[in-house]
Amino acid sequence: MKLGEEMDTKMAYFKHFGWSSNPFTLNIMPEMMVGYSSQTESLLSHVFNEHKIAVVIGHTGSGKTTLLNWLNNKFNQEKSFRSFYIPKPPKEKENLILVFKSLLGFNFLDKLQMNSIDINNLPKFIAKKTRSIRAVFLVDEAHECSVEVLEWLRTLTDVVPNMSIIFAGLPIFKEKLEIELPTLSMRITTEIYLQSLDASETESLIMKRIESVGGKGISPFNSEAVYRIFEITGGFPREIIKKCDFLIAETAKRNLNSINKGLLDTVFSSIPSQKTIKNISSLNIPLKQMNILRILDKNPNLNPTQIVELLGQEDYKNKSNAVRSVNNILKRLMDEGLIGRKREGKNFVYLPSGKAKSLLAEA
Repeated sequence: MKLGEEMDTKMAYFKHFGWSSNPFTLNIMPEMMVGYSSQTESLLSHVFNEHKIAVVIGHTGSGKTTLLNWLNNKFNQEKSFRSFYIPKPPKEKENLILVFKSLLGFNFLDKLQMNSIDINNLPKFIAKKTRSIRAVFLVDEAHECSVEVLEWLRTLTDVVPNMSIIFAGLPIFKEKLEIELPTLSMRITTEIYLQSLDASETESLIMKRIESVGGKGISPFNSEAVYRIFEITGGFPREIIKKCDFLIAETAKRNLNSINKGLLDTVFSSIPSQKTIKNISSLNIPLKQMNILRILDKNPNLNPTQIVELLGQEDYKNKSNAVRSVNNILKRLMDEGLIGRKREGKNFVYLPSGKAKSLLAEA
């Protein structure tokens, strides 16, 4: 099927269900957020009680960006608050000045009063701009932030009276703070971990998305299909949306009127059920398992012998011993829902699951 014909088929399918557009895109839609009620309440309380620094930790696809955008909208609805979303932090302190000038505005009067802004008078500039409001800065992708910039952000929260910062990053960000910036780590008063959604929240997410474009309930999915999506994705919001989008396209191609568990088992036959993440800090994957996951992430669909060739056999007596050991590790990784397998000829080849890709993103 050509691209134009495929698009026409998909649009006709949307129209059949009364949809105005595709509900399963990866656009950031804060109003579509589900779950995380206790986490959002803690973060709102953090800011309303004038605490300074909060941290949101979550794996790739867990909803950190959606949560920050939801908070941004929420704070900006309050008259005494002003919120600023920073999608990617600068890596150099000089660029930090540009970020705050852009967010807060640097007008003619500011230029008359301060002439220019450098890193030393930046706190004075921010304090002047935020003196009549509570300013909240929401810093996404915080794990990419340099130590120098993080140290300056800590200093700013120390000296600017009406300023709060909420950082969001991968689990490695917390480790980075503890090792490289204990002075910042000790100032964190609210720490939030984003867990994967449960089965009910997965259904709510799918329903919200469908109803946002004019659909009804979870149709064309049935309840068993939604639960199977939850099992396959482990409740990670981004994976849920991606799998739903794929299923809609597949169903349109097959000219089906509904999506059931049987269809999912057919199109996702090589993907194991995922384990939902309820305690990120408890995840501790042994080094050999992690090395194999990294190999499969870069080179999916490998058999055990091919994995050994990339892994190396220096730690084993011989190649046969290495292959046997790798087979045992692959079995454990499958039991943990971190990899799947499919048959190619006489052998099985292995590929990482969505959960594994999320875990690898923090490394």
